[in-house]
Amino acid sequence: MTQSAIAKNAQSALDAANQAVTDAKAALDALNAKAADPNTLPEDVPTQADLDAAQAALDDATQDAAAAQTAATAAAANVPSIDAALAQMANKPVDPEVTDWANGVLADKIDQVAAKLAPATP
Repeated sequence: MTQSAIAKNAQSALDAANQAVTDAKAALDALNAKAADPNTLPEDVPTQADLDAAQAALDDATQDAAAAQTAATAAAANVPSIDAALAQMANKPVDPEVTDWANGVLADKIDQVAAKLAPATP
């Protein structure tokens, strides 16, 4: 259960990192569009420093997303198969109904453990 909770938190971190990439890309695209628009007032044209900062933010977000992807992949690889665990406990293969039942029972418990393991957000 703990490994599943860790994987769930890693996936949540990956989702947040991917959203940060999307947001940073949108901000950069907006600045580039404003810079290219001939109707933009001179005082509203982004400076090269603005464009560079937006690009740096996108680069940082992309690196963070890559690290989060690596962590999520590693965490998911450490989650044992529910079928294997059930078969080991039962000392025989289990049918899909048993697996579905176990997943339903464990889902709330995994969420509770994930919440306890999640880092505090500022």
